[in-house]
Amino acid sequence: MSPGPRVLVLDGDYPTSLTIARELSADPEATIVGAGTSRYSRLCRSSYCDVAVTIPPPDDSDYLDALWAVLEATRPQLVLPVGYRSAAALQSVRDELPDSVAVCLPNPDAFETAADKAATMELAERVGIDVPADYSSLVETLDAEGRERGALEALEFPVFCKARREAGGGHETTARVVDPARFWTVYDRLEDASPAGEVLVQESIDSSSATYGCGLFCRDGAVELGMAHEELRSVPRRGGSGTFLRLRRDPDLESAATALLRELKWDGVALVECKRRADGELVLMEINPKFWASYALASAHGYRFASRLAATTLGLEDRLPDRSPERTGEMVFPLRELYYYARNREEERLLECVRAVARPGVPWNVDRSDLRAWLTPPAALLERLPNGIAGPGGAADREAVAFTRR
Repeated sequence: MSPGPRVLVLDGDYPTSLTIARELSADPEATIVGAGTSRYSRLCRSSYCDVAVTIPPPDDSDYLDALWAVLEATRPQLVLPVGYRSAAALQSVRDELPDSVAVCLPNPDAFETAADKAATMELAERVGIDVPADYSSLVETLDAEGRERGALEALEFPVFCKARREAGGGHETTARVVDPARFWTVYDRLEDASPAGEVLVQESIDSSSATYGCGLFCRDGAVELGMAHEELRSVPRRGGSGTFLRLRRDPDLESAATALLRELKWDGVALVECKRRADGELVLMEINPKFWASYALASAHGYRFASRLAATTLGLEDRLPDRSPERTGEMVFPLRELYYYARNREEERLLECVRAVARPGVPWNVDRSDLRAWLTPPAALLERLPNGIAGPGGAADREAVAFTRR
């Protein structure tokens, strides 16, 4: 068999990049070029990273120049963004990429619709999917009139606030507001965090704390792989990233997600997220136009979206093992849960968080064969530590090359 493809995996600071690197190493037997913002980035320290490179974060003015230098130096056959910002950066230059470098991204109009949560709601209504009641115009009017005491009585609390546009980068851009006295403080914080400075204010769907997600890989709107899960615990506690999830068959959710992405003629991966009203009716929350934070659940149970994307894009379907996805399964994300506790000790209870991650028989997303990468603290923290604190260097450290400008 010919050598496997060379794949440049971006966003090496994200834990999801470790799951993707392991998967690609196993299925199409890819050579992994891992890009992080520091030699301490998780992927750069992973045993599944064959060549480590460091480039600025996607919002840095030098990012595209650095990416071009990496492409010239490492010559990957496929570039795989993990986070939203790197996907958006690739969208901006997709027509300028060398012919030898493949990407699998949705068309620009579809990507823009998914990134704009107001446009996503309009799309859902066109295809007959329920959406939360929207109070954004009313709030904008109240804001313009000076935020007078008692003006918020027109809203039905609790409400759910979110940045209108996808932000990426781990920013907390959603919040459920119960107390009207806290509304403007939360609204201003989200407005500052929003890339466009716009905040949506919506009905809060509170019949259950669970969120339902359907991950899909599509080519021109046709579904090639899909799975559904239920997010039972998350951080933040409503509308955040999952820390305890389980697979589940959900024909209504799968049908709704398929209808949305078919309408967009979607290429690539996406996660459609919904809540349920008390009567069980689905209500759309958003389309996540990238690999999702809980992707490890899918990968561990045979839903190998990254491998299918790589093999399909490069015409290497024959390299994929004959794998039957599992119908049931659960997973806990302990580091995410405990990091959240560490940042919110005044509001959280340690014993409750420990119980949440120590569920008998439920596996963790942490790969014990790659602990050096998984237990690496955030790269920004390690950069401030004295030399040697991070531990001995490995193969990835020795091969790491920094790219800042061509």
